Formats: sequence, C-alpha cells, structure tokens
Amino acid sequence: MSNNPTRQRKPSFGKGGVPTPPGFEAHPERRHNGAWKKEDTARYKLEQMMKMSEQELIAIIKDKDAPYFERKLATCINKGDWGELSGMMNQVYGMPKQINENKNIEIKPILPMKDKK
Repeated sequence: MSNNPTRQRKPSFGKGGVPTPPGFEAHPERRHNGAWKKEDTARYKLEQMMKMSEQELIAIIKDKDAPYFERKLATCINKGDWGELSGMMNQVYGMPKQINENKNIEIKPILPMKDKK
C-alpha cells in the first residue's frame, strides 16, 4: 500500500450491493487523533479546582448545570472532607505505593532434594 495522496479508494459495497460512504481520504475533517482532550480529564479538573478560591468553589456547587463530578469535587474541597477527597485523588492519580513486609518467611527449596544413597 503506497502513501500516495492522489490515490483513490476503491468503492466498497455492503449488504445488497449498497456502496459504503467514502472514508477519511475523502473527508479528512472527520479524522480524530483518538487522544483525550486534557480539559475533559478528571485529573485536569481536580488540579484546576485546587487553585480556586472559596467563592469560585461555591459558585460551582450552586450551578445546577455543572457536571455532577465537578459539583461533588467542589463540595469535598470546600467542606474539607478529606476522606472522600482522598478517595477521589486515589482514583485520579492511583493508589500511593504500599510496602508489605512479611517477617514470617519459611525457606523451602524450589526443587525437592533427592535422597543420596
């Protein structure tokens, strides 16, 4: 397959011989790179709300047209509900690293030992 931009796509046909609509080569405006918009991510919204003043947070809480996640986040930050806010942060950033130390270690050989005769 060549990367020649002047090359035209052969028309394909669906059920009953109905031609399918042209693809991205005919309509490049329909192409999307597949990436998230940074402004739509929970992490971005959380970090922006951390910078807001109390009055700005209260305005979001009272705005019934704001997304529920944003209102809930603003409420937690404003009230100082650190337990719930901590859970939200763990969802956004992931759990902090936890070290589990096992002190009851029994050393066993990996392979069974053969009896010497």
